[in-house]
Amino acid sequence: MPVAVTAALAGALALGAYASSVALLLAVLITQGTIIFRWHQSLEVPGALGGAVLAGIAGLGADLLVVLRDDPRPLTGLTGVLGLAVLGAFLHQLARRGDRDRVTASVTATVALVVLTVFAALYLAAAETRGAGALVAVVVLSVLAARLAEQVPVPALHRAALAVLAGAVVGAVGGHLTGDLGVGVGLALGAAAAIATGIASVMTRGLPRPVATTVAALPLAVAGPVAYVLGRVLIG
Repeated sequence: MPVAVTAALAGALALGAYASSVALLLAVLITQGTIIFRWHQSLEVPGALGGAVLAGIAGLGADLLVVLRDDPRPLTGLTGVLGLAVLGAFLHQLARRGDRDRVTASVTATVALVVLTVFAALYLAAAETRGAGALVAVVVLSVLAARLAEQVPVPALHRAALAVLAGAVVGAVGGHLTGDLGVGVGLALGAAAAIATGIASVMTRGLPRPVATTVAALPLAVAGPVAYVLGRVLIG
């Protein structure tokens, strides 16, 4: 189930990146919604409704700032979004009733959710680079390849190495086939996306009650910075 959802989200992001900015925006919104859905329940902390609303507003604000602002530095406005969201998380705790002994856990979960939701907006920023469609597609498909490799029943260390190898191979092949990136850039993107997937897998293993949608969407969110940062560094 989680891998199937990851495949659907990765496919939507890849197709959206090639189709249009509106299609990519919709795919990012769906990914963000999947991350937000039952995040607090996965952590077994209170404040789910307020935290989800806050993360949704922050994610939508980040998306619109990236898409609508004509700025060579598309992440400029995101610091303000994160700052206001952190303030909102504390205000939410002041207004919330019940389970007052779990304020720290609740505010931590909400802030983490906001950060992950904003991470997903970086696919929109990556779309501003050269070869945007290929860049996003290679990253999300490498995430999917790494997730599939993580399902192989081998020891944990071998599974991690296999996931990185799978991501790197998919990235290299994708970079070669698209022609916009090249084998070297695709290889670097794929390996980095696979490492991000591994980090997300470690995060999900630490969840008290992981929900399938959370497990599925988290690797794509964590790989968002890979698409933007490496895209800017390696492509321009």
